[in-house]
Amino acid sequence: MPRGKLTRLTDSPEFERVYRQGTAFRGRLFSVHAFPNELGTPRLGLSVSKKVGNAVTRNVVRRRLREVFRSTVGRRPEGLDLVVSARPPAAGATFDELSREFIKALGKIGGAEKRRKA
Repeated sequence: MPRGKLTRLTDSPEFERVYRQGTAFRGRLFSVHAFPNELGTPRLGLSVSKKVGNAVTRNVVRRRLREVFRSTVGRRPEGLDLVVSARPPAAGATFDELSREFIKALGKIGGAEKRRKA
């Protein structure tokens, strides 16, 4: 599994493409937008605003979400760009809560992508 820059969305145009053309799941802790990419490998973009908390809190949320992404290797669809936008309740959520909601989001998005291709 590639790590680092190969698995991250970094440019604003990439984020915009996923937001505008992608499928969305909106949960209590975060929303996930997904759009197929040409790379064949999943990539993650994170958006954690100041509404979530101070810089330390936002960085903790980012690190947890990145680890949730890494830990779901076998469950996530390949070749998707994912943008996760954290909501304020994510700051107080445990790793398990974040993980459960992310897996739920992947299930919904995977089903939506299959319907979209059909």
